[in-house]
Amino acid sequence: MADDNESGADDKKKSGGMLSKLIVWGVVFVLGAGTGVAVPMFILPSDSAAKTAAAVDENRMDIPEPDDKLAFIDFDEVVVNLNDDRYSRYLTCTFSLQIAASQQEAIQKLVDDQNVVLKNWLIAHLRDKKLEDVRGKLGHNLLRREVHDKFNEMLFTDGIERIQDVLFQDFKVQ
Repeated sequence: MADDNESGADDKKKSGGMLSKLIVWGVVFVLGAGTGVAVPMFILPSDSAAKTAAAVDENRMDIPEPDDKLAFIDFDEVVVNLNDDRYSRYLTCTFSLQIAASQQEAIQKLVDDQNVVLKNWLIAHLRDKKLEDVRGKLGHNLLRREVHDKFNEMLFTDGIERIQDVLFQDFKVQ
């Protein structure tokens, strides 16, 4: 008889332990499902980003035709100190962005809207350069490519490079 009482107590302990595990797993499941619903609300683009994307789509921002005429968007002059021990050297540059003529209006608007962000990145990037980094044809072309890649990345989140080239109008190191 004593054995019957002990086995009944063990069954109650097992069922009580099983019930608490089910409750814990149920709570974990509910929290996971809630996270799955809440996270996209924070990750997906906001309304302002969606409006900007819609405005870009309205102004024909598809892939340009290979035989499309060229257009150019001038970018503001940038003057920065180079990364020098005494900060005695500075770089002055102005450049244009080469784009397809069919997309000029839309890209011009996008560049104007993002001008402060683009210029901030450009100044910070150029301030990290040393004289050796911008010297000669290799330094000049490397800098053009870096600006080209970063501007395309910052302006066009779909991965399509709409800026075809960066052309320096003025490039002085003093």
